[in-house]
Amino acid sequence: MARLALLTGSTGAVAEAIAAALGDSGYAVRHLPVGPGGALEPGPEARGAELVVHLGVRTPRDLDEALRAEVESAAALGAARIAREVGARRLVHVSTASVYGRPRNLPCREGELKAPRTAYERIRWRAEQASWAAFRRGAPLTVLRPTLLYGPTLRGGPVRALALVSLFNQRRRRVPIIRRGPVAHLCHLADLARAVAHVAGHPDDRAVVGRAFNVGDDAPLPLAEHLAAALTALGYEPGRVLPTAPRLTGALLWLVRHVPDRTLLAPLNRRLGRAWSRVTVRPGPRGMLVPRVDREALHWMSADHYYDTSRLAALGWRPLHPVSTASMPETIRALIASQVLPGTGGRALPAW
Repeated sequence: MARLALLTGSTGAVAEAIAAALGDSGYAVRHLPVGPGGALEPGPEARGAELVVHLGVRTPRDLDEALRAEVESAAALGAARIAREVGARRLVHVSTASVYGRPRNLPCREGELKAPRTAYERIRWRAEQASWAAFRRGAPLTVLRPTLLYGPTLRGGPVRALALVSLFNQRRRRVPIIRRGPVAHLCHLADLARAVAHVAGHPDDRAVVGRAFNVGDDAPLPLAEHLAAALTALGYEPGRVLPTAPRLTGALLWLVRHVPDRTLLAPLNRRLGRAWSRVTVRPGPRGMLVPRVDREALHWMSADHYYDTSRLAALGWRPLHPVSTASMPETIRALIASQVLPGTGGRALPAW
């Protein structure tokens, strides 16, 4: 008989990938939706669950940060409560490497200071803190902190920048790229899902319970290399190499830190949305990425962000996608095929 795993939090590509990986590992998977205020109700059919995996909650960006944090924290506490009530052997909280903020030491290890910079980062750290509080009360917690996620079913993350490329490079074949740029590594969605299954099934409780693990690929690379691989898959060619501009970057980051989203990024993203609707002639298909600039993306593009993953490697886990530039083209082609990204290759955007 299959072991029972409960997934708590928002549905979507991450939940689907983790459910598939757990299914391959012999689990019967049931998803518990999050109710108002982050409430979770397992129901009698959840009894005997061996594993609870908490994925976090998507909350509206325009909602007050304190309310968003309250919902996230309540859901994390609810997942921990369920894990204790059903007698689960493991509670896996899928957090994010962004809780560190800008890493002070590289590669960034799990014990580094947590200094989240944006509302999203602070909210995710509040949720993780709630899980750690539950661990001190007996929850069998393991935390995974993936780096930037990408994959053929994700509708966001680093590939969203490619919609901006399509918008600003109409009828152009060659796209200028910056010289080198900040160093970061990514995490394929399938590898995150495999990491969840790996720590869930690890036989030694002492090796995983009460511990956090960074999850990422094996090759931190400069932004220019990530961008060149993605542009080629999108149908463009890397063009003139632009020098980095630390002073300009510093000025932009000052604006990002000190000007509220409603004043700076919200109007900018509305203008990008209107421009996108004009160049695509008529509304794109459901799920198509619309260009937008996120505060988190600007921070990630301003400094090196790479992490020590040796703790997870010591458990015997290895990524199936160790180098993002080798697997990113497949992801881009899949997103083009599903019309999430336009494969323009320098031609005018299609009238979807």
